Amino acid sequence: MKLEPLFTSKDNSLFAIDGTAVSTENCTPLNAKDLTASSQLPADNKSPLLVSIFWEEIGLDETSYNEELLANLRDYLKVLDEENRFAIIVPEAGKSGLTAAQKDNFTASCKHCARRIKDCKSVIGFAIPEEADAATFMEELSQKHAHYIYFSKNASVLENSSIVKI
Repeated sequence: MKLEPLFTSKDNSLFAIDGTAVSTENCTPLNAKDLTASSQLPADNKSPLLVSIFWEEIGLDETSYNEELLANLRDYLKVLDEENRFAIIVPEAGKSGLTAAQKDNFTASCKHCARRIKDCKSVIGFAIPEEADAATFMEELSQKHAHYIYFSKNASVLENSSIVKI
């Protein structure tokens, strides 16, 4: 299923497709492991939500993906769809100094997560993890999710003006 873009980025800023600026300041952080379709929505409905997904919780490799957590996340994002609310997915490795193989597995886990939530229009995009190679991460996720916007706090990653500062 291909979704039409609802957002765009320019000069490290986020915009709705109609050109209206969307603030990425003061976004409400949430943890994916705590979310289900019956979870309370945060009161602030203007800013996107920052939904953290932790590598060890979503699955370290293809033999250990936590499909129940990913299904609950999808259910929550579908509620956001209905409410015309939006989220940024924020992958967290939980450790630094990853080997090349671990970086590949981490990116693959994020890509699997993206596949499981692919039909959720509420997902603006993904934050680029500090522990991943930015170019590889974006390339892998963009293969099937060309509408995603990417986000970062890292100054060197933000040299690419299409990446939005969070």
